Amino acid sequence: MESEIQKNRFRQEREELKKMERTVNNCPFRTRYHVMPPVGWLNDPNGLCQFRGIYHAYFQYSPLSVHGGGGYWGHCTSTDLIHWKYKEPVLTTDIPEDAGGVYSGSALIENDHMYLFYTGNVKLPGNYDYIDSGRISTQLLTESDDGQHMSGKTKLLGMEDYPENITRHVRDPKVWKEEGTYYMVLGARARAWDKEGERSDRGGVLIYTSQDKKNWSLWSELVPDKKFGYMWECPDIFVLSGTRVLSYCPQGLPAGEEKYQNIYQSGYSILPVGITAKMDDVFREWDPEDTFREWDMGFDFYAPQSFETEDGRRILIGWAGVPDTEKAHRNLSVENGWQHCLTLPTELVYRSGKIFRKPVSELSNLPWKDVAADKADGKYRKYHWADQAVAVKEDGIAGGERCLLIGREDNGLTIHVAGDKVELTFLNRDRQPSICGGGRRVRIGRVEDRVEELLVLIDSSIVEVFVNGGETVFTTRIYLDKKDRNLAADGRCRILAI
Repeated sequence: MESEIQKNRFRQEREELKKMERTVNNCPFRTRYHVMPPVGWLNDPNGLCQFRGIYHAYFQYSPLSVHGGGGYWGHCTSTDLIHWKYKEPVLTTDIPEDAGGVYSGSALIENDHMYLFYTGNVKLPGNYDYIDSGRISTQLLTESDDGQHMSGKTKLLGMEDYPENITRHVRDPKVWKEEGTYYMVLGARARAWDKEGERSDRGGVLIYTSQDKKNWSLWSELVPDKKFGYMWECPDIFVLSGTRVLSYCPQGLPAGEEKYQNIYQSGYSILPVGITAKMDDVFREWDPEDTFREWDMGFDFYAPQSFETEDGRRILIGWAGVPDTEKAHRNLSVENGWQHCLTLPTELVYRSGKIFRKPVSELSNLPWKDVAADKADGKYRKYHWADQAVAVKEDGIAGGERCLLIGREDNGLTIHVAGDKVELTFLNRDRQPSICGGGRRVRIGRVEDRVEELLVLIDSSIVEVFVNGGETVFTTRIYLDKKDRNLAADGRCRILAI
């Protein structure tokens, strides 16, 4: 049941929403088929699930600040993974264990009942480093019979329950049941020092087990000897076509020209052993970089979470953003009182040793129509899309060179394909960042052999590019005025719009 603190905070949210409604609704960057905050800030997807046939997407939400700060789990529902309906928030900070934030977590559906697991965060005032002191991370449980109204909160794990070598950074529980046992994987940061005595913390995960969802004990501590980032966030363990997968977000990877191009990364590794055997010894020798593959090569993707649908599909949704990017690039929707959205849901398919991300099949049920080009000179098709959602499809590329311009030459996004390489660039003719990119510049991705097909989906202020059926994916935000929403695409492509 809602506490008085929750009721008062939700009332604040409603008042802010009403105050900003006109500004937000008139914003030209609002999307049609993506989860957005009605006002304020959104980040990590939480508690993704299908419950009684309805899809639920919870998310980190700050209605009172367009620059974030936590405080809520927002909530949207859908019957088709494409059209989302905003609901009131379901969680806020109302107990001592989550006074600093209701952080990310997951949902478990069992016996027609919803269980939500999340991290309660507390940052104590004072002169602390907030790594080894000053932070309290608590794993909490709340329950629901309808996905909207929550029970009281139960403490599951506290600082006293984590290994001594683990810092105060423990968060983002993902819970599932397997062979009669409940498992919880947590992102963690282990203390470590290099040969010179300098601090060199190592990312990893902790796995706990339970027989009743309430009492948990440590099962495995997976911190590789070879450092791969200093902290792993948003872990997710699942099985896809008989293969065990660990999805995670390692922080602190050195940037490369064609990999780890964002400040923080999101990707997955194929695990060498099953979950039901203790993995500590195996993982000491395991080098995650050998198998780590990035989920997305674009500017705006982080904190993905997956869930299994009632028909057995594994669906993944990410945050179309990255933390701490304000100095690198901006989101121009801030001026209209909101920031960020979630990605389109994608279905995961394991094939040839890697995972393909393709748009959910429900997307094809939308009333797409082929559109005639405004101009066609044999080489390029040009089209103005203003208020429409647009799909650009091209197959038979066979490693050849292709170019797609979204916007104008002096203010747009160019997608260039050649051989096995795809490049997204917001640089204009003077090699300066285009206004519509908010400071974004260049991202590069490759496929294993050669580019054969391309699908580009545009929904107002977000572009998602699927190469070779999702072998490589790019997600980016784009902020074009409606008058500048032009396409210039290869004459052999197919353009569809809604």
